[in-house]
Amino acid sequence: MEEPVVIGKDKFRIGEDETAKRELRVIKVDENVIQLQEEVHGIIALVGASSSVNLKREELKNLIKVVKEQFGWRDVCE
Repeated sequence: MEEPVVIGKDKFRIGEDETAKRELRVIKVDENVIQLQEEVHGIIALVGASSSVNLKREELKNLIKVVKEQFGWRDVCE
């Protein structure tokens, strides 16, 4: 399998002295399927936590349509 492509990174405060780090990555699983991976590290996940979701090409098209029409994200896939 290919290496994931990082498409987002951020940090957020979860307490007075604690900051969590988050990274969002995408990887191609199959010709028609991608996987989104989210990793969060911080006190809320002592050893780190990750989750993923598989998307088919048509599902991604539908997702883009929803965020454009319902959320107003007009700049998606310009």
